[in-house]
Amino acid sequence: MGKINFIFAIHFHQPVGQLKWINDGIYERSYKLLLEIFEKYADLKFTVHISGPLLLFLNEYYPEWINRIAKLGDLGTIEFLAGSMGEAILPILPSEDRYYQVKEYMRYFEKLFGYKPKGMWLPERVYEPSLPEVLSKNMIEYTFIDDSTLQRGGHSSDKAYYSWLTEESGRTLKLFFIDTGLRYVLPWSSSEEVFNYILSKSSEEGDRVIVWGSDAEKFGEWKDPDWAWNWLNDFLSKLRERDDILLVHPRDYLKEHGVKGLIYLPSGSYDKMLEWSHGFFRNFLIKYVESNNMHKKMLLVRKKLKQAPEVADIAWREYHLGQCNDAYWHGLFGGIYLIHLRQAIYEKFIKAEKLAEETIDYYRDKNLVFNYIDFDYDGKREVLVETPRYNIYIKPDDGGTIFEYDYKEKGKEHNIQNTMTRYMEPYLENTGFIPDWYRRVSSRIHLWSPDTGLNDWINNTPFKDQSDLALRKYSVIITREHKIILRTLGGHYVYGLKPAKILVEKTIEFKNNGITTNYELVNYGERPVDTLIGIEYHVSPKIDLINKDSPIIYRIESEEKNVEEQWKGISRKIIVKSKVFPDIVLESSDRENEIWVSPLNSLARTEKGLMKVFQGIAIMFVKKTVLKPKDEYSVKINWFIGENLN
Repeated sequence: MGKINFIFAIHFHQPVGQLKWINDGIYERSYKLLLEIFEKYADLKFTVHISGPLLLFLNEYYPEWINRIAKLGDLGTIEFLAGSMGEAILPILPSEDRYYQVKEYMRYFEKLFGYKPKGMWLPERVYEPSLPEVLSKNMIEYTFIDDSTLQRGGHSSDKAYYSWLTEESGRTLKLFFIDTGLRYVLPWSSSEEVFNYILSKSSEEGDRVIVWGSDAEKFGEWKDPDWAWNWLNDFLSKLRERDDILLVHPRDYLKEHGVKGLIYLPSGSYDKMLEWSHGFFRNFLIKYVESNNMHKKMLLVRKKLKQAPEVADIAWREYHLGQCNDAYWHGLFGGIYLIHLRQAIYEKFIKAEKLAEETIDYYRDKNLVFNYIDFDYDGKREVLVETPRYNIYIKPDDGGTIFEYDYKEKGKEHNIQNTMTRYMEPYLENTGFIPDWYRRVSSRIHLWSPDTGLNDWINNTPFKDQSDLALRKYSVIITREHKIILRTLGGHYVYGLKPAKILVEKTIEFKNNGITTNYELVNYGERPVDTLIGIEYHVSPKIDLINKDSPIIYRIESEEKNVEEQWKGISRKIIVKSKVFPDIVLESSDRENEIWVSPLNSLARTEKGLMKVFQGIAIMFVKKTVLKPKDEYSVKINWFIGENLN
């Protein structure tokens, strides 16, 4: 009869920016339950990882839970795994940050528990061959990766049932392999089926090990708590009586059996992550421009922090928490499509940026700093305008648009341009969904056909924009008066008519608490242009992450509307209101233009099926006009934070 060692590794994690009432609910339904299970079966051996962001949350709101689970570590029931402080995907970080993410977690864990773990949980089990050096420098002896990584390296699947040694630059790391098949049966099948699966990997020698490593939320959150309680009690009570499946800690297995030998492996993760990322996690930075934007914001902030060696430690802590992985990708559910997660990432980076700027006296006697750099690493330069109170980032080659608007006032840090483009996802095929054909940011110009309506715009009815201005590349001039002029020559196209050349000029002026943009459109064609001139903005209101009953509204023409409501009519001003942020105001100089307002909702898969997910407020200033040859239309739009532009 064969025997096998069994590592039961449970991963507790909630992301930076998770809504407090969501965390509270998961704590009540899942985390309390699991702690009670650990205490009831204290004679067994569990392996536990608590992510950095969740550890911070639990220590603040549920310290007694931390105290109780720490005692189980002292008793020998639980072996804890280290992690990265921000639960960051280590390979996508600068090399120093990879090291400090782990170091900071170890420091904080030791502060709470009194010692440093020897093993580590890799966020999303994203492995690259450079990691052994980073982990070894932090005195990490072993980690868990998925058996799919083993198979990608051309190795036999049987190797997954032993520990192996790898190295990078002479720095060694021991590897355990999480069994994909076991993840799909535990806890979804009966105890007997799980035992049968585990024993199918056993050997007469009893030196093999099988690893289950997955989310704590599978117990009490993914399925109801009563079911989870009953399943765990049945499974563990029966496991306790068996002598052919030995529940062990990783460190004890290594002491008794050691490693099988040397191995080298390619990049990898678990099977579904490989599917979603097309085999390589960094592909998310290419698929989602919003993911790349956060990542490159990270790199920019890091440069400022490195210039400020005396900056407070809290700045680095905020920076590291801004690297939390969940907002950078999308798989089954949520992720980058959750506006509050992206909001929190920007909030962390803006806080760190502000602290660095204050430390090095970044502005000195200036109110404005202009940088003309390739911010997003696409080979084209962007214009970054920085002030002590806000940042404006402009992308000339994407319609001369504003793609980031950071508010930097202490306690109110927020990117009000934190909106999300709607992408085609595999699960949206054949649903009638039409993805966005341009990035949902601000200051984009359209020439709509005269029959275009609000729903055509927000739902992407094809061929309604009759110009190429929305995606044109704009030239850039920075004037002596510190204004930015963006200029392009595009066309207006109607079937059967000669194209009409349209000159567009945007002049942006920077005020104390916002910007003024003057738009000028001139018809240089030989025919009239009958059109709806649309100037598009998007606003990301600040979400209250603590209080559930904190609605966001917008006010227009003395009406107050919920952000999920549309509005269309003659107006020149809209105010977006949140209880946790000053008013965000957009106002036009044209008293006769229309304003179209709509929620920007993506269609995303959730635990409850396909649902609309709020991504921001879409706002279009619309002018119905006929531009005759040489005619000009001009309008000034203010975009500011507070009661008045100053």
